Amino acid sequence: MRKLMESTNIGKDPSDLLEEDMVGVEFKSVEEVESFYHIYSKIIVFSVRKNQCRKNQAGIVTTRSWCCLNEGFRRTKYINNPNRVREPRSEIRIGYRAMFRVCYSKITKLWVVKEFRANHNHCMATDMQKHFLRSHRKISATELEQAKLLKIVGMKTSEIWNLFVHQNGGWDKVGCTKKDLYNSLAAGRRGVDDLDANTTLTFLQSKLDIDPEFFYEYMVDEESRLTHLFWADGASRFDYELFGDSLAFDSTYKTNRCQMPLVVLVGSNNHGMTCVFGFALIQNETAETYTWVLQKFLECTKDKLPETMVADQ
Repeated sequence: MRKLMESTNIGKDPSDLLEEDMVGVEFKSVEEVESFYHIYSKIIVFSVRKNQCRKNQAGIVTTRSWCCLNEGFRRTKYINNPNRVREPRSEIRIGYRAMFRVCYSKITKLWVVKEFRANHNHCMATDMQKHFLRSHRKISATELEQAKLLKIVGMKTSEIWNLFVHQNGGWDKVGCTKKDLYNSLAAGRRGVDDLDANTTLTFLQSKLDIDPEFFYEYMVDEESRLTHLFWADGASRFDYELFGDSLAFDSTYKTNRCQMPLVVLVGSNNHGMTCVFGFALIQNETAETYTWVLQKFLECTKDKLPETMVADQ
């Protein structure tokens, strides 16, 4: 904070800043402005949220503003919703008009403070409550990676939290709450990341060395992320050649860590026992996706069509 105060030529203590002290102050970037206001709010002990943002045709932010979490009032459409399923959250917006707004100057190529309202009409949080404020809670990238590694070796999230508390010298110095840690680790498990996809495809490719009849196909999106994956081993293809008169397929709804539906294609042999003909991991359950799965299945089975097919949709 001291460096920011010196770089912007503000000679006052942050807790004593008034509108006339801030209006006209220049910053080199929007990130510097945001950093300044977040540090300021942490000293004064209130939570910040982003408000207005405008950009020009070149993509340069021309107007940016931040405000207190208690600014304004909740919109009536969110309160008087006849289709509401859950009870509305407790009201935290109490009409506070405090704001910090900057505008881009084409002449100086800097962001100039145009509005700074420092008066609050609510009680500030105490120093003991500071780490609970939403805008000041954040798990660092280093600690998040450490937590992921500890999860891999089998540590529980609660044990990882206790480790962070010990490392930082207290639960109020961790920088986030235990719930934030749970949410961050859960968010990291959603979707298929590059490491998961590459590992999976490498494994499937290695299966061809053991099973020459092994078959797999996959699809990626415009960002080269894995979206659909189909595979069947040699035994499954042989079973379909013998017992492929009927085919049934259904999807288990997102029971895996990637949150992707798993499609299982099955039939039965002459003993009435279930035979698995193939598997597919899919991104969604649209008609186009199931068409892709069936196309790959026919490609795998050399265009042999079943006499009957059963599906749940």
